[in-house]
Amino acid sequence: MTLLTFLLLILFFIFITGLCIGSFLNVVISRAFSKESIAYPGSKCPSCQKPLKWYHNIPVLSFLFLKGKCAFCEEKISIQYPIVELVTGLLFVMVFLKFGINFNAFFMLIFTSLFIVLAATDIKEKVVFDFHTYALVLFGLLYNIFNFGHLYLGDKVITLGHFSVGINNSIIASLLGILLGIVLMEAFARFGYLVAGTRAFGEGDTYIAAGLGAVFGWKYLLTVLLYAFIIQIVLTVPVFLKKLYTNKDYRTLVSFFAFFALVLFIKFLEYKAVTNNLIILGLLTIALLILGIYLCKRILGGLRQEENRTYLPFGPAMVIGGFIMMFL
Repeated sequence: MTLLTFLLLILFFIFITGLCIGSFLNVVISRAFSKESIAYPGSKCPSCQKPLKWYHNIPVLSFLFLKGKCAFCEEKISIQYPIVELVTGLLFVMVFLKFGINFNAFFMLIFTSLFIVLAATDIKEKVVFDFHTYALVLFGLLYNIFNFGHLYLGDKVITLGHFSVGINNSIIASLLGILLGIVLMEAFARFGYLVAGTRAFGEGDTYIAAGLGAVFGWKYLLTVLLYAFIIQIVLTVPVFLKKLYTNKDYRTLVSFFAFFALVLFIKFLEYKAVTNNLIILGLLTIALLILGIYLCKRILGGLRQEENRTYLPFGPAMVIGGFIMMFL
């Protein structure tokens, strides 16, 4: 057996393991809403409540063989199930390729599973369950307490066998990350009262930020949140524009495109060195400022009317930001 064949077998085994864990995560997600135990009773159809056979629970394959329908009542099975299974399998493989097989990878797999659950419940019903975020905080703290052989004392590193426990830079950063996550997200959320008369983010997002702070520490949390805000903007803009068109708010829609068209035009002139002319640059800057103020006024005016608000859960964006930090 060649080394490449051996590696492919390991990757295949890890992928299959990820699919199975993904199947379990679907149970965790679904029963968080039904408030049932994740251990008992066994898997059943959410529509007719009939217990499923073992061959109805084969990750991804059962969904395909059953053509996305329950074997008993033929009610459609949510696409959530194969998606969560596939995503979990692929992410488990990525964790192995990035971290290998060690205790570090073990915690990364736990974080991956919790991230998937948090994102899935937020996407499904815009709900974040406290228990899932508490678990993320707990494992984040444990990850930073146990440094796998290294205790950080200032700039010195002392090897202490397999594990080391103590008050170190890592756990301090983790504790500060929890605090910073709570403070920042609550500040952002309450800023919404000034703009739209309601919270900008749900309380669940604050708990997710605390969990991310526990995992990555306060410094890296700032980067994760920056990624999350960028991702959220990218995801929100198309939905926002579609809503403007649906509501026939053409003034805001036209001013939005005009603003960014003017920005691109200024960048083009800058590339052509035309903006070296102070008069042209000044006129364009004034026009951009006026258009920007008008656009902000239109958007803020719309946000104060509840029917015009665009609601997208922020949890998935934070989870993606966490994965970016984890892998890159």
